[in-house]
Amino acid sequence: MSLAIVMCGKMTYTIGMATVTSNRTSRLDIRLTAEQRSLIERAVSLKGSTITQWTAQHLLDAARREIEEASSLKLENESFDAFLRALDEPIPAETKELMRREPQWA
Repeated sequence: MSLAIVMCGKMTYTIGMATVTSNRTSRLDIRLTAEQRSLIERAVSLKGSTITQWTAQHLLDAARREIEEASSLKLENESFDAFLRALDEPIPAETKELMRREPQWA
């Protein structure tokens, strides 16, 4: 079974008191089993949304989470404290010398 998320044309919707018009011109098609689609349709009906709106929102939320996890450094308290102490230490002379050099990639 294929689920088509159609994001074409102008869509007007209201957020709070503001009316927003969005140009959605990209299309995303995914293949699902009948059971997967049924589960999604059930969730959509509980939220009173459309499949397109629900799916797009959940995909965007997941994408933001994945990007955040891949681009963030998380440290335990002890490791973070050690990191802060290292930042407070003076820069070693060897490092200063390296910083004065022209980068190889320049």
